[in-house]
Amino acid sequence: MPGIDDWTVTPHRVVDRIFEECGAAGPWRERVKQYFEQEISQESVLKKLPWVNETPLHQLRPSQVVRFRGMIQDMFDSEFFLDVYQVRDNSGKTRLQAGRYRDIAECGTQEAIITDSPECVTGDRLIYYCVPIPGENDWVKEIYRDLNPSSPEASTSCGASRKKRAAGDEDGGEEMERRAPTTPCLNFPLPGMSGTPCLVKTYEGQSFSLNDVIEVVGILSVDPSLASTSTPREDGDVVGMEIEEEAAHSPPPSLVPRLHVLRAHTMPHTNPLLPAQPPALSNPRETREQLRRVLVEACMGDGLAADLIICHLISSVYLRKDVIALGKYSINLSGITSALQDQQYTTRLYSLLVHIVTQSYSLPITIANMNTTAFVPKKDYNANRLTSGLLQLPKHTHLFLDETCLTAGQLDSKGVRNLTALGNLVNWQRVDYDFQFHNIEQHTNIPVLIVSEGRAMITCDAEVRLEPQQTNVAAAFERAHALLTPDLLSDIRTYLTTTRLLPYTLSDDMQKLVQDDFVDSRKSDNGISAEDLHHLLILARLVALSCGESSLTQDVWRSAKILESERKLRLNRGNQ
Repeated sequence: MPGIDDWTVTPHRVVDRIFEECGAAGPWRERVKQYFEQEISQESVLKKLPWVNETPLHQLRPSQVVRFRGMIQDMFDSEFFLDVYQVRDNSGKTRLQAGRYRDIAECGTQEAIITDSPECVTGDRLIYYCVPIPGENDWVKEIYRDLNPSSPEASTSCGASRKKRAAGDEDGGEEMERRAPTTPCLNFPLPGMSGTPCLVKTYEGQSFSLNDVIEVVGILSVDPSLASTSTPREDGDVVGMEIEEEAAHSPPPSLVPRLHVLRAHTMPHTNPLLPAQPPALSNPRETREQLRRVLVEACMGDGLAADLIICHLISSVYLRKDVIALGKYSINLSGITSALQDQQYTTRLYSLLVHIVTQSYSLPITIANMNTTAFVPKKDYNANRLTSGLLQLPKHTHLFLDETCLTAGQLDSKGVRNLTALGNLVNWQRVDYDFQFHNIEQHTNIPVLIVSEGRAMITCDAEVRLEPQQTNVAAAFERAHALLTPDLLSDIRTYLTTTRLLPYTLSDDMQKLVQDDFVDSRKSDNGISAEDLHHLLILARLVALSCGESSLTQDVWRSAKILESERKLRLNRGNQ
């Protein structure tokens, strides 16, 4: 257990010491920031900081330094606070105190805070409501849990002898907790989500965007007096919208702790097996072939479907040009017959994918789900917050849409809007958030796989008609899982993240070869269109990346053309 002088346990002591050394007019803020950044930059220090995601709050000390990973679900208005405030003791002697990285202005038992002193300095900080990463799969959580250091037992002794005061609060913490409202909605985007959301407070104007996945190192604040305490009053001063907004913005810290950021950054990926910038793969072609063997079994012996699913799994939007999102590769895996579904084929397929991707979500496309589920986030002006929807997801969340469970029925107006939202996500990688008076377009980067018997309702980048070579679904997936040894699972998980992040270039020579190919093809009766060429270039890029190649080669170009030709031949055979 760390000692009481360990800065990770008592970080406010560091702030107070530097403040005293520099004085209120000195560069104490820069010195504090420099100190924490230098300490946190050490990997050995980071490893001993507990994750809020994996540690029950009662096992954490108030005001200790912790880590948190989450998605920015909403952005609140800036908050003003006392960056420097004056304290006076019973003898009339005054001193200045730093208020940064605190929610509650503190003073000694024989002191009082002078809030109207001209020496007080007001600061402002940005506030983000962050939820645990939606769709994060169990294997990811298990690895983070294994890496999580043992946490000290909860302690309320630190600072117990100090008086605390938040702006406008007159009652003690116990009274605050007693008067707190009922458990608030935690505003998780996906049904069944669990975990600890946080209110993340940043300084020096550090800002993030909606749906960013961030990693935070910050000071934990869980004082119960921070909870909303508004109740209707007879004079009507605090009613209606004000009560709702205060409840939404000041949830009980026992459910939504506050984190004062010492360091925060967006995460390029959420794979705990890899550093932020993954190293080069040692043998990507071998890992690709082993993954292909697994997927061939999962595709009932269909090698073409396996090849294209690999491309789908590493696809990612790398550029936006006008309204086009370049790099996406959504797949409609059709041909899922009732004979396959009787053996729970789509359920087994999704369960396999869950083991190899970091984030995913499976949505059965039923009339009830389409007509009742909130797909699109909506602004609640009463509570002044963004009410989450199912499509508020961080990038690289694999969305699995199952149309095989769709039965006859009628979509109502909400169902039609939801279908439109899904279509915009698949085709344009965007979701139009509902701000009631207008929509705000949010870009997404969500790989989508639709399974269906016939062609899906929503057109994908590629429809792949499954041609099973086997009939026993259970046996096929038993063989697939048998191939997934722990070592291979680790290799595949590393491979999928690393290949998705590889750089890619198209040389001048290959551009000329592709253009010549296109011109020659246009001369034939069955020549490809400009749109076909675009899709083929995206596929070729993904084939190259799947082999660990960072540029297009003639062999890869030929392989991509063969895959696309075979895919189209299947569709033509199926339509005859």
